[in-house]
Amino acid sequence: MAQAQLKIFAAVVALTILSGTVIGALYAWQKIFKPEIENKKVLKELLTTTAAKSDPGKAVFAEAMDLTRANQLEEAKEKLKQLIRVYRDSDAFSNARRVLGEMNMDRLFSRSPMPGKLEFTVSAKDAGLDPIANKNRTTIPFLRRINNLGGNVIHPGDRLILYPLDFTIEVRLNTQTLTLVNSQGEFFKDYKILQVNLAQGTRAPASTYISSKPAYVGEKAVRDSDPRYPMARKWLQTAASGTKPGIIFCTPPKKKGDEAPNGIYLEESDIEELCTVIRLRSPVKFLK
Repeated sequence: MAQAQLKIFAAVVALTILSGTVIGALYAWQKIFKPEIENKKVLKELLTTTAAKSDPGKAVFAEAMDLTRANQLEEAKEKLKQLIRVYRDSDAFSNARRVLGEMNMDRLFSRSPMPGKLEFTVSAKDAGLDPIANKNRTTIPFLRRINNLGGNVIHPGDRLILYPLDFTIEVRLNTQTLTLVNSQGEFFKDYKILQVNLAQGTRAPASTYISSKPAYVGEKAVRDSDPRYPMARKWLQTAASGTKPGIIFCTPPKKKGDEAPNGIYLEESDIEELCTVIRLRSPVKFLK
């Protein structure tokens, strides 16, 4: 009898231990293993999902466009600058640079005020546009355009709008982009490079400058003070380095075989604009 009771007691103890083990296993499953598996599953879904990711830059761009439509241009420009500075991985980043560049250039060519822009009164001592342009770090084509001048004739008492064109050209061959940077080191405008034609073995220098701004009407060279300059074929050229020629920023060749040695090609309208706002000895940087 005692032996039978002992077996029953042993069975109860075993069952109790088994129940405890099962309950412990269930507890561990619910509290430890199951949440860990679910967390891994959620993480995997987040990493592989194709759902649209948050892009606050788009919202900033939309705000800038609303401000532009409301003619609040300075506020719009600040929003675009914020987007470019903070949200570099936004899908709206390139559009923000494009729009801000156009706004910057429109304001530069208008008579509306902007930091650095000033009014100059022509005196009897001023011999013409050339010395005025040189003295004030600007160009004759810019003076003509911003002041709506048909030629070089000016008179004492004329009031001219001036702006020091202290731009730096930054070239990124890997993204085929030419960027104008102002004297404060801030983005001003981007230009798309159409094609790069550097001679084999030629390496663009890290830093150089614009050494010449040739312009031709037919086969005849003309200066930027020439009345025919607006219709001339023109380009910008960097300084030579030892025996290596400078790099030319120009329009694409009209026909095969007319490629410029060490030429970087841009749209004709972009070359016209650059030749208007770039001065001799303007810095040029080739960035990676």
